[in-house]
Amino acid sequence: MSSTDTTRRSSVAGITSILSSHSGNGGSSASGSPFNSKNKPQIITPRIQESQLGEAIQYRSQILADFKELGQPDLVHLSKYDKSSKQEVGDYHYVTGINTSSVIQPFMYLQTIQLSDKEAATNKHMKIGTYCSYNIFSKGDLRIRCQFPGSASPMIQFVPSNRAKITITIGTEDEKHQALWTETYVSSLIRSILFADSIERHLPGMCKFNPIQSTKDTKEAIKLLCRFLQRGPETGCSDIINRPSYTNNFLVDTLFKLLSITRYHDLAIEEIERVMVSKKINLNVLIVRILIMKNDFAKAVRLMHDCLLKIPRDGWMLNEQAMFLIDQNRPDLALIPAMISVECLPSEFLCWKNLIIIYILQKDLKNALLALNSSPMYTNKRKDIYAALKPKNFEFPFPLEGKIENVWKDCEAFGCISGIGGIVEFSPNREIDKTSKYRLRVYEETKLNCTFKEAYDLLAIMTKQCGWGDLLKIRSEIFVMEDEYNEVVKSEQQRENSNSKLEKKQETNGSVQANGSNGPNGSTDSQQQQQLLGPNIENDLDEISRKKLTELKNASTLSLADISNRFKSKRLSEKWLDSLFLIFYENLKNVLIYQNDLVSKPDVQFCPLEWELIGEECFKVHFYAEGLVPFDTCLNQRFSIYACYKLLNHFLALTKHEAVFAELNLAGSDDDKRLLKEKLTLDPDYVLKLCCKLISWTSRFYGELPLLCFETLQALMNMPDCDATVLKSKLEFLLLEMEDTEKKKHREATSDEKSLYRDMESSQGISGLVERYISWLKQFDEDEN
Repeated sequence: MSSTDTTRRSSVAGITSILSSHSGNGGSSASGSPFNSKNKPQIITPRIQESQLGEAIQYRSQILADFKELGQPDLVHLSKYDKSSKQEVGDYHYVTGINTSSVIQPFMYLQTIQLSDKEAATNKHMKIGTYCSYNIFSKGDLRIRCQFPGSASPMIQFVPSNRAKITITIGTEDEKHQALWTETYVSSLIRSILFADSIERHLPGMCKFNPIQSTKDTKEAIKLLCRFLQRGPETGCSDIINRPSYTNNFLVDTLFKLLSITRYHDLAIEEIERVMVSKKINLNVLIVRILIMKNDFAKAVRLMHDCLLKIPRDGWMLNEQAMFLIDQNRPDLALIPAMISVECLPSEFLCWKNLIIIYILQKDLKNALLALNSSPMYTNKRKDIYAALKPKNFEFPFPLEGKIENVWKDCEAFGCISGIGGIVEFSPNREIDKTSKYRLRVYEETKLNCTFKEAYDLLAIMTKQCGWGDLLKIRSEIFVMEDEYNEVVKSEQQRENSNSKLEKKQETNGSVQANGSNGPNGSTDSQQQQQLLGPNIENDLDEISRKKLTELKNASTLSLADISNRFKSKRLSEKWLDSLFLIFYENLKNVLIYQNDLVSKPDVQFCPLEWELIGEECFKVHFYAEGLVPFDTCLNQRFSIYACYKLLNHFLALTKHEAVFAELNLAGSDDDKRLLKEKLTLDPDYVLKLCCKLISWTSRFYGELPLLCFETLQALMNMPDCDATVLKSKLEFLLLEMEDTEKKKHREATSDEKSLYRDMESSQGISGLVERYISWLKQFDEDEN
């Protein structure tokens, strides 16, 4: 690879290939190094300056013991002498995608970072680079420390997260600790894949490199992941899984992400079968998933049949069978395996979710609601996400390529979007001020995560099937609302209390009649009354009182029996389900208000943030056709990574699961469904344009692994009358259109915007980057054939 290629690309693979041709095991001196020439490699990275020297490494050491799952991205730290302040200062940034199977690539990366620095290292003022990578399996940090210039080998240590354990020093050629290197590489591979499109896992100043540049790299990664399947539960699992298992964990998620892009299905199956034989563990569920992913349905069905004959109550295999039958639009056959799966794994929400979907497909919404009410709900698992340190200063220079000027301009307005939050939290204040306060309040009050978000989605699907009014009727037929129940019980208690008081009053009256006071002639009042009213009046009064009390008691008994009969066929609704109904109502009300506004004011205008919130509300209640326009309007005014994610995920859901998506989200006759589906379908050219913008946004913040874009490009290439060549031709035409739009905006730009455009001039456009991604995807098809 030529030096110009390396300058154009920030890929770590290109840097390593050049560095390895110029350096041995140790670092080379600055004076004699070929990197002082014009051919020295360049890499554009963010730089965050520490307030105190070494605080980034110190902070990482403090939180190391708290890491419970994937850990943080790799930390790259460089300390150097600052001439202006005449003291040592520290810069750092984060990376994923570096190959940590040996010391070579981390060392090369550190060397490239220090060579790309403005001031060269000298023997008097040396630079010290430190690379930290968390090992998920052995629970500790592998740290590589190098001095520049210097010929000594880098110092390598393993720092356990358990402070009671001793730090281990590792030699560069130490075979004894090779297992630690392998574990660390698998750990960094998992992070690089799962952090690629995760905003909450992203940290300010984080570079995301592609760890699988070639088919060889990919095959080695798949083999290694398969060999670690037995240790998969140690990596943790997603929020929707209750407990990690051999078939549901972050390592498995990483493997299937890779397979969805590279399609090395046969290789993965071979490796999994080897692991099953050597480790004596059952991984047939994974093989079934891969066969279904490969569209080899006959083998998948045969394997499911054979496995369930041996283990009839294998919950995850039954769940896989139910999912397969749902995709084949056979809910009638899927019902029994789904029900048994729920019996076998009652604490796993995924099994309940499939059962609910089957009931919905069968139009049995009563049982769907009952199953939803019985589903296990759990909150978010604790993630290794920590607030970033407050820097003294930071510098995020423009990358060497990937530029779409308007997108990068919006990047500067938003800043680096990272951590926990949503579109409102990361929007500029000027847009928040222009947005409806009611809509902002609803956004804040209706945030959902984990299983609650999935349950809300199921509620939205039910509403699409029968309408909001009918769903409320079904709800009232099968559930006793807690406030309704309490109100009835309270009224009955009040009635019983009044009956009790009346009974006591009658007893008191009887006592008075029996022991009445003496009259003036020495006779009692009761005797006088008896003389006046006749001899049998006392017995008559007693009989009347007894009858009245008996009637009141019987009335109370009948009333309680009536309550029992009324509620016998109903269940008490869970509080969280009541809350979901209220949240859904708020979102639905906002959507209906928006639709009414459109009717009364067709030219209604909102700020970009409000358009995006409207689109999000429409998508939440599954009004997809109504939500496409607000999202598009928002993206025409300014780019938003959240809106782009929503639209691309919508495109993939409709493309990959067309039949089930239509059945769940479209109501009416076949003609109505066909018309609605046409409204929901995004134009492929529009999708390609969105994909280019998302790649540009990702590259602005040093990302080379936009997996969602890879999946989208792959889906576009798999469409009829389209392949890599056709897609590149479309891309060329599309970029010409985008350039014309940018030229118009250039003429209307303010002085500040023009200054920003001048700063971008040294960066190349998006064309070469997208074409390279398409070629990268194409290599897997060619290798498969």
